[in-house]
Amino acid sequence: MALGERFPEVLQAAGQGADWAWAEVYREYAPSLLRFLTSQGAAEPEDCLGECFVQLVRNLSSFAGDEPAFRAWLFRVARNRLVDAWRAGRRRPAAPSADVGILHESRHQNEPADADLIRRQAVEDVLAMLGDDQRAVIVLRVLEQFSVEETAEILERSPGAVRVLQHRALRKLRDVLDANRLSGGRSWIPG
Repeated sequence: MALGERFPEVLQAAGQGADWAWAEVYREYAPSLLRFLTSQGAAEPEDCLGECFVQLVRNLSSFAGDEPAFRAWLFRVARNRLVDAWRAGRRRPAAPSADVGILHESRHQNEPADADLIRRQAVEDVLAMLGDDQRAVIVLRVLEQFSVEETAEILERSPGAVRVLQHRALRKLRDVLDANRLSGGRSWIPG
């Protein structure tokens, strides 16, 4: 919570349209929201992030609470925008053209074999083994360090459902990792 004591002042200024306040809000919250949207498989995470901030601008006057509540509210908005994007994707499935595929391949063949990139990809591969709700719970609870109650509010679930999802997700990850270790394989880790 980097804004700390300044949070009410920054939020009030943002509500009055102060550019500096919006820049500060964006700088503080956008990176973790973008990580969340990316980890949840958003097809266009930057677009989804932009939609989150558009909704924030529209609905800021309806928010009341402290900084942790604001952060949870932002993640709930992000989750809702993500669900909307999934629904829209099912209604209008996109078929990439061959040109887009060639561009994608040429960009990704020239990426450096960076250890941090490999680790990040390994985490994404492990998270991809989970269902949408389980993945969301793990990202929110472990990576973003929300409480069970905050996670429940973001996902619009009960705290008990969040605990069950987290338990099942961790059990599934443990089983997959144990099976992988026993087989001597590392097939889910790139490189």
